[in-house]
Amino acid sequence: MHGGQVMLKAVERSGIDFILSSPGSEWPPMWEALAEAAARGAHKPKYINCRHEAVAVAMAAGYTKVTNRPQVVMLHATAGPLNAAMTLRAALHERTPMVIISGEIAAYGENTKVADPGGQWLHDLTDLGGSPDLLRGCVKWADRISSVELLGPTIERAVRIAMEPPMGPVLIGIPFECMMEQVEDIDHGKANEVARAHAVDDASIDKALNLIAAAKNPIALTEHVGGDPRAVARFVELCEMFGIPVMETYRPAFMNFPRTHPLYLHHDPKAVDAADLILMVDAVTPWYPASKPPKNAKVIAIADEFPNSRLPYWGYNVDLALVAAPATTLGQLVQKAKASEQVAANRASYQQRAARTGEQHAGYFGKLKDEAQKHADDNPIDPRWAVHALGQALPANAVISEETTVYRSLIQETMPRDQPQSYFARITGGLGVGLSYALGVKLAMPDRPVFAFIGDGAFHYNAVPSCLGVAEEYGLPIHCVIFNNGRYLSMETSLIKYFPDGAAKTTGVHFGAEIGPRPDYQHYAKAHGGEGFRVTNPKDIAKAVEQALKCEQEKKLTVIDLVLSDLNPR
Repeated sequence: MHGGQVMLKAVERSGIDFILSSPGSEWPPMWEALAEAAARGAHKPKYINCRHEAVAVAMAAGYTKVTNRPQVVMLHATAGPLNAAMTLRAALHERTPMVIISGEIAAYGENTKVADPGGQWLHDLTDLGGSPDLLRGCVKWADRISSVELLGPTIERAVRIAMEPPMGPVLIGIPFECMMEQVEDIDHGKANEVARAHAVDDASIDKALNLIAAAKNPIALTEHVGGDPRAVARFVELCEMFGIPVMETYRPAFMNFPRTHPLYLHHDPKAVDAADLILMVDAVTPWYPASKPPKNAKVIAIADEFPNSRLPYWGYNVDLALVAAPATTLGQLVQKAKASEQVAANRASYQQRAARTGEQHAGYFGKLKDEAQKHADDNPIDPRWAVHALGQALPANAVISEETTVYRSLIQETMPRDQPQSYFARITGGLGVGLSYALGVKLAMPDRPVFAFIGDGAFHYNAVPSCLGVAEEYGLPIHCVIFNNGRYLSMETSLIKYFPDGAAKTTGVHFGAEIGPRPDYQHYAKAHGGEGFRVTNPKDIAKAVEQALKCEQEKKLTVIDLVLSDLNPR
């Protein structure tokens, strides 16, 4: 069979659900193989044309965040991965596995045994080292295929490398000539049975449990544990047993702990500094700067990666690192605690701590609700009321894909998300992934309404026509809520913070701040078969969500342009 067929067979054997692609001129062998597969009735993998490279990568990431199954992304030559570099870097730092296949060239038309790929490759489609060298810093592993015989085995191996902890994206450069050559596909008929150590030893679990049981003022800090719903359930059980308060840092990637739970608290650096025990549960940056830890606290790290080798600097020192899948480690701690006489003897004190924490929770979040309701009639719409009203209007099964900046903490604390996989967020420094994440999440959870909360600044970084086009074409009715304050408020806030008495403050001229004139964002929806709503009255927020949910039943996407005041809620 030709190389395209070999590639598809390898993808099939790896259990891949989707091939997401931004088309390139080197992919006819794969398209032909997919057509042949469809003719013989094959149902997987399904092909999705994403219209933009960054959309393909981020959409694959969104799907994998829900399913924990890596997908394959095909990108055109070196230009494709370069265009997707930011989203690839995001997948690396968010530990999201996927296999990127990028086109290459080997003979520049000099190989007369296969079809000529065209002079454009010699002229402008290649770079020294190809995609693997250009993008090596944005992926976990990268290499180039040198022979058609290596196509199948390398793709299958790449899937395994992507899934090996710490997980992440891998990239393969594949020459067009290899895809066109004839070769015998070798299916060894064997699954690789891997027995990998996956649990922490009992002695270390006992040591951690003794520290937890004896702590007078413990705090758990988390960012990523919500990526595994099993870990969330065990995390909740552990914290309930000991009455441990839980805080998410300012950049949580998931719903890591039910935000309506009495043990959930606002992140307070003073409280962290006063703790005598810190549980870092899948948290990369539990406090900042790293060199200023809590003064008198023991620190236990629970994570599958230590000490974060992908970062040029980390700087956190811990007393005990339990390095394994957090769900496994948390399960071990829970089981040991249930059998512990020390834990049983101290149960009353743990319950008293839980009660005190519950009072703090009720006080803080009650004030947030009261503050929001004070501004229920403000016009322009106050963001505190907007987030509160959205939280009240969204159904319990709604999923949020969040890509705001100044409103992130407000959304995190005001939205009553309490179910795993109900909240996904961008955590890297690059904007432009929120709509694509929402598409991937919707692809994985088609029966749940998915709302993309996006700042108007971030909206401009997203590949909007491509995302909405994919939503229309593949019946993925996402609902985009644009937090429209007419400016890059984060930039403006920093300007005034660092130059409080400067020329910008005195003149009112804030370069890099305004997004003007403000577009009427609702009209983006009409171009892609959806409905748009512009909300300027604070009483109309719930109505807009209700209309979006009606459109959901009709498989129509929506864009809700939520016009806000320029108040920074921090």
